[in-house]
Amino acid sequence: MEDFQKFTILPAEFVGNAAHGDDGILRIGTPRSDGSGVVEVRLTKGDLQRWWHTKTVSVYVRRFSDDLSVAEIHMAQHSGLFDEELAHQGEQAENYPLGPKEYWRSEMVGKYTYGADNHLMTNEEFEIDWEENPKYIDYSDDFDE
Repeated sequence: MEDFQKFTILPAEFVGNAAHGDDGILRIGTPRSDGSGVVEVRLTKGDLQRWWHTKTVSVYVRRFSDDLSVAEIHMAQHSGLFDEELAHQGEQAENYPLGPKEYWRSEMVGKYTYGADNHLMTNEEFEIDWEENPKYIDYSDDFDE
């Protein structure tokens, strides 16, 4: 028998929002003169018509751990994949050499939008936000029993 390498697939990672038309079709690609170049993905949920509640759908990928190539692509309008990604980030923050606060700083400053005008978060805003709303809570005491 041949030995097959087992691949590990990493938790979901948010890559962005994809806009879809009022018809519930997500069009991906660049149209060419011959009509090719676009893939159409119909957003379905069983037999339900027009079930979506926003003009965009969140796109997540799961990657192979060995080379980080994409193993799966998911589109969802529920929080399940967001919760999975957040749990994974929480684990990464726990193990970050400089501590959870610095992990979240590296994830948020200059990347997350902030304020009424949705500008990119500054270091000063991160500090204020961190002090007012601690992002890190140690739940390990709950599992020591």
